[in-house]
Amino acid sequence: MERDLKKIVSQMTLEEKAGMCSGLDFWHLKHVDRLGIPEVMVSDGPHGLRKQDDKGDHLGMNDSIKAVCFPPAALSACSFDRKLMEEMGETIGKEAQANDVSVVLGPAVNIKRSPLCGRNFEYYSEDPVLSGEIAASSVSGAFSKGGLYAYIKHFALNETDVNRSTVAVWADEQVCRELYFKGFEICVKKAEGELRYYDAEAKTQKTKTVKACRGLMTSMNYIGMRSPTNDYSLLTELLRNEWGFEGMVITDFTSGTYKDKDIGYRVGNDLWMAMRKATIDLSTPTAKWAARKAIHNIC
Repeated sequence: MERDLKKIVSQMTLEEKAGMCSGLDFWHLKHVDRLGIPEVMVSDGPHGLRKQDDKGDHLGMNDSIKAVCFPPAALSACSFDRKLMEEMGETIGKEAQANDVSVVLGPAVNIKRSPLCGRNFEYYSEDPVLSGEIAASSVSGAFSKGGLYAYIKHFALNETDVNRSTVAVWADEQVCRELYFKGFEICVKKAEGELRYYDAEAKTQKTKTVKACRGLMTSMNYIGMRSPTNDYSLLTELLRNEWGFEGMVITDFTSGTYKDKDIGYRVGNDLWMAMRKATIDLSTPTAKWAARKAIHNIC
């Protein structure tokens, strides 16, 4: 059933809004029972589920449930096969549905800029068009099986895991648009899926084609002297206004340490993962507006 998000958000208290803008724990988003907003479980990716039922951590030190481990993106992209990647996404979607998982944190769409990058195994290619096309197929496949949200990452220029929360990456706009942003743009624009919903007036099940790329994770580095989590030109002007992105933007688990959450909510970074408490000043009109906007995207 389609829900009136504006009505739901208007019924939330400011404290509930602020609370939902940060993670409950490593793998869960907060809930509001009285408004029918459920607790959502996310799973790490990007090559299958890494669901931790008991003790959660972002490093994989504790046990996870048994799940299929698919080939890494570095190998999958070598197939140049969109249909195969869509089928892989469908299979991950089925596994997620069977394990009550609503979000998978992946695929990773950054390009391979350096052979020293610690995440090259989970990035598709040094070619942004190939990366975007393969990612779009995977995201569409995952969405088609129960509406699993696949969160593409890390936006943007996450090219190293050494000092990844403080390193500054420098590139001009042309290079960013032609290389480092292109894969994300293709995925946001091309990933589509059929959404099943109940039409209360017609009293029947219906389907409609919608954009399947509904989630995006920001990177931990800086672009120049500005963090992607605090960049209005990146998260609002480019991602939402120009590309038409309609979903939720979240941080990575360690992104909140050095970044300004007050600015983040205002510019389009909706949720801060891993129990990063919301500290926005709820007394100002702009803070209230930012909280409403972020919660609408989360819901």
